[in-house]
This record gives sequence, C-alpha cells and structure tokens, in this order.
Amino acid sequence: MRQTSLALALASGFAIPAYAETLPEFVSETIVVTPTRFEEPAPATPGNLVVITRQDIERTPATSVPDLLAGIVGTTVIPLYGSLGIDSAVSLRGAGSGGTATSNTLVLLNGQRLNPIDSGSIDWSLIPLTSIERIEVMPGSGTVLYGDRSSGGVINIITKKTADTRYASVGVGSHGMRELSLQAGGATGGIDSSLYFQYGASDGWRTNSDQRRYALGGRINFLNEHDVHGFVDLAAFDEKLGFPGGLWRAEYLADPAQSRHPGDRSDRNGFRIRPGVMVNLSENVALDTDLVLSRDERSGFSDATNPVEQTRDLSRDFISFSPKLKIKHRLGGFSNHATVGYDYFRGTADSRTSPTGFQSYTQNASQTSHALYAQNIMALTERLAWTLGMRVQRQRQSAEQSAYTTYYGAPQPALSGHSVDTREAYETGMTYRTGDWKLYGRLGTSFRFPNTDELYGLDPITWDPVFAIGLKPQHGIVYEVGATKKMTRGSVSLSVYQQNLKDEITSDPNGGNMNVGKTRRLGSELSAKLNITDTLHGNVGVTLEDAQIRAGAYAGREMPLVPGVQASAGLSWNASPDAVYAARLNHVGKRRYGDDYGNDAGYLSSYTTLDLVASWRIRDWKIDAKILNAADRRYAAYAGYGFNSGTFTNDTFYYPADGRTFGVAARYDFR
Repeated sequence: MRQTSLALALASGFAIPAYAETLPEFVSETIVVTPTRFEEPAPATPGNLVVITRQDIERTPATSVPDLLAGIVGTTVIPLYGSLGIDSAVSLRGAGSGGTATSNTLVLLNGQRLNPIDSGSIDWSLIPLTSIERIEVMPGSGTVLYGDRSSGGVINIITKKTADTRYASVGVGSHGMRELSLQAGGATGGIDSSLYFQYGASDGWRTNSDQRRYALGGRINFLNEHDVHGFVDLAAFDEKLGFPGGLWRAEYLADPAQSRHPGDRSDRNGFRIRPGVMVNLSENVALDTDLVLSRDERSGFSDATNPVEQTRDLSRDFISFSPKLKIKHRLGGFSNHATVGYDYFRGTADSRTSPTGFQSYTQNASQTSHALYAQNIMALTERLAWTLGMRVQRQRQSAEQSAYTTYYGAPQPALSGHSVDTREAYETGMTYRTGDWKLYGRLGTSFRFPNTDELYGLDPITWDPVFAIGLKPQHGIVYEVGATKKMTRGSVSLSVYQQNLKDEITSDPNGGNMNVGKTRRLGSELSAKLNITDTLHGNVGVTLEDAQIRAGAYAGREMPLVPGVQASAGLSWNASPDAVYAARLNHVGKRRYGDDYGNDAGYLSSYTTLDLVASWRIRDWKIDAKILNAADRRYAAYAGYGFNSGTFTNDTFYYPADGRTFGVAARYDFR
C-alpha cells in the first residue's frame, strides 16, 4: 500500500479517545444520513446535499424514482422504454456515457448499494414511490465514504421506517397504463411492521414496449429500552417487458413509435433481504451494522431481426456486510465527530447465451471487495469545521468464458483471468457557518474499478475474446467550492466544481471498452427553493457543464452525452387545504451522441418537457390527475452513433421518449 504524509496524518487523527461535545449546527434541522452514513441533523460536511422530502414527492408529477430525479440539479436521467422507468439510467455531474452511468453514480437504498457488479440497470422496482420517506442527492465524488462507483456522486433513497401508513391506491392512464398499490402496518409491544404491494403495467407507446411489474416488500422493527434497534427489510419483484430497440435516423424521423425488434423480450425477478442492528454503546459511541443478501435472474430473447437470434439467461448474487461506528471525541482541545467503518461485498454474475441453432457458451464473473474508511469532522471554532477522510479498498475480480463456435463457424477459444487491485481515496474540506450562510470548499480523490462486463475484451489482432487486463481502474481529483443561504421564504445554493479524471473507463466505439487518458469536467450548479406566498411554492435549478477529453486520440473533443446546460423549474399552488396544482418544466441542452468520441455526428438536439399535476383531498380520499410531456414534445433522451449495416455507413440511432400521456389515480388512507 502506498504511504503518504496525508495518510499518516489521517491515521493519527482517528487514533483518539472518545469524548462528548456538541458540534456547531446549521439552522436547518433536517435529518440526513448520506454525508456521514449516520442519521443526524445537518452535519458540517463540505458539500451541497439536495433533499427531496415526502412533501416534494407528493407535489411532483413523477411516476417513478428516475422521473422524480430528473428535476434535481446536476442529475441526468436517460429513460429508454416506457413510463415505469424500469430501464432508466441516472447519473450525476456528467458521470458516465450512457452504458457506464451505473458505474459512476452510486445509488443506495437505505445506505446499501443497488448498483449491480456488471453494466446492468438498477432494479428500480424495489422502490415504489409511495414507500419513500426522502431522497438525498450528494453530487460530487463520494468515494471516501462509499467507494467504487461513486465518482459522480451518491443518491440515497430512504424508505419509511414506521407502520403508521395504511392505504390503497388504483390508477389508470394512457397506453393502457394501470396501477395498484397497497400498504399496511401495525405494532405490538416492541415490534412494528409494514408491508407494501405494487402492480404496474402499460401497453407502451412504441411497438413492443409493453411492461408489467409486481413488487412486494416490507420492514420489521424490533425496539427495546436499552438503546438497541433491530430491523429486517424485505423486497421482491417480478417484471416482464419488451425491448423495441433503437431506430436509425431515417426510421426515427418516419415513425418514432415503430420497433426494429418486435420480438425482443425480457423476464426478470429478484429479492433482497437486509437485517441490521443499531446500538448506542455509550453516550459517545454508536454502532450500526447490516447485512444484505440479494439475487436477481434475467432471461432475455433477441428475435431474428437481430444479427443473431438467441436467448440469454443471467443470474446475479450479491452479499454485503457494513459495520460502522460513530464516535464523539476530543483531539487537541477541539470537539470531533468521526465515522469509522468496514465495507465488504461479494457479487457474482453467471450467464448462458444460446444462439438459435448454434453452440451455447457461458460466462462467469465475480467481484470481492474489502474496504476500510474513516471520516472526521473537527470543530475548529463555533462556526468553522474541518473534514478529513480516507478510504482504502482492495478488490479482486475474475472472469471466464467457455469456448464455442460462432454462427459464422469460427472457433472462439475459452477466456479466463483475474486481477487484484488496491486503491486509496482522500478528502479534505472546510465548512464555515454564520447566521443563515454555509460556505464550503473541498478537495478529494476518487477511483472506479472496471465492472464485470468490462472484463471481457477482444484481442485487437485476432479478435479472440481475452480478459481485459489492460483496462486500468479510473482515478481522479475533484475541486469544489460552494455556498448555501437560508432565507425566511426559502433557500438558494451555488456550487462550482472541476473534476479531472485519468484513465476514465468508457465504451469503445470499435467494440469492448477503453481508457480515455485524461478528461475534465468543469461546471456550476444553482438551485433555489422559494415559498413565494403561503400557498405558492417554487423551485429552480440550473446546471452548466463543460466536459472535455484532454489527452489521447480524442484530445480536444467533448465527452458524449453530457449536456452543456440543464435547467428545471417547478411551481405548486395550494389553492385550498384540499387542492394542490403543480407544474414542472425540465430542459436538457444539446449534447454529443453516445460513443461519438470523435464528435463527428454533430449534436443530439435539446428538449424541454412540461408536466402537470392536480391533487384533491376529499376526506380520506386523495385524487391525482397528471399530464406528462403536456406539449407532446418529440425527443430522444438517449441517442448514439455507430455503423448502420443496412446502409454501410456510420449513422445516428435513437431511443424515442414517450409522447403526451395522461393518468389519474385515487388513494384511500385508512385511519
């Protein structure tokens, strides 16, 4: 392990006795967990944390978690198919070019990672909107506390932990949309529990874009009078959906609702179990630990309109264990607040691909990770706090593929390999609070290991499959300054950042993956929440970002799929205690096409969408009416650039977004 003076300073800073003293608090009393991995009011960490509250969720027209995140400053959401958001990709600060988004932005459910070990999508079906208490969005690297996959930032979805919500909801909408949601709960003695069920289905706007989803989950809490809190979270899902695929430019312009692959399908199911315990060991020390077990299975079929008709069966298993301590102590006469923890996870991805009429082959990959991390917040004065953190993570990866003969009759040799790598991350920052102001600055490093899909490469001469041992982990440094001002009728935040990455892992336009020597992202984020009157509330967000390649064959080019401008605005009106009307405007600026690292295809057009919602409360009933994409804007949130075998030329291809859709839902709350 590399030793540095900063590492030694950090180590000495954490080897200290426990001592109680209150740190200075900002005026906000919102309880958050992401900045320190422990629930507490407004910790003095350097950074801008965006919190989507339950009230915010109730006012939004969003129908899924990705749709809800689309209005958050610094967030890019790429929905591929349908309104259920099943295959949506979410990234922060331009991290990830389409297929690598889930490898650069970490999504957590109650503090535990949802990102799979491969390039697959997040299982958003595990998180019905109605089960969410709040969402915390932390743009910028979260590598010190959360490790691999968090170069762009962290999204932490916090679900409700009490059994006091009981309701039944039913909804219908455009394109055969139908939804049913139920939640119940109860308590006896020191135990309370809650259970939810959700069904959603749509015939889809495009041909072969139908979707059907079931989700079931719940929580059991165990409480006693000795400062011990145990719990078990449970979730399971089952999905069936069509894959209409992308459309080449001429097809997209002629009829964006058509499908190039009318027979492509996918069936998915999975479960997740998370037991945990929180213990106050003393007045100054708290222990929080949990274990996660999950499994999901996916079966996909590609029809004869593809180069190869085939089926692919994939199973993924994941286990993690994350004990951590919160310690209040004194050092050098200053009060301190430290988080110290250990993260372990192991994941496997096993698949069997069977081309119709040809030889099948298997792939088996695994990741095993061990990490130690520490973060310390020192109150230098009543208003000034210094944050220091470090992480060491060691990851072992392996991949193997069986030998087989392709449908062209060419023999493909077997592939097998493994790699072991250790990386470190550091962060330091200052936070100054005075009155209603918070000012901060920070400097940190980040890293990301290749995911298991990226381990499979091709020999550039023979085109035989090889273990991608030449694919290096990406690493970088981020600089950020910002300020937040609390006002009587709202708040405003501004941050300016620069992230420099080396060996950024991206898709290779020629197949497989590659390291881009150097990239730089320079941006600013402005957000504001305003209570214009007692009944009129608004919010606005603007992100400006310049993402460039600074070294290698593509030096001087813009990074694909990173908009130069993103903006959102929302307005809600409480017309009466029982009636709320809201509108949301979302703008995504022009950006380079996916995989167009040479910037040869021009720009993918910008788009602006308008969503509307009206809610009425009638005794124990709540009625919601929504119009999404009210202006019926034709656009593609994702589009790429590649070789069109039909025309034997390079061409752009598009994944069309849904047009105007309507929906209405009725919910009954049981007292």
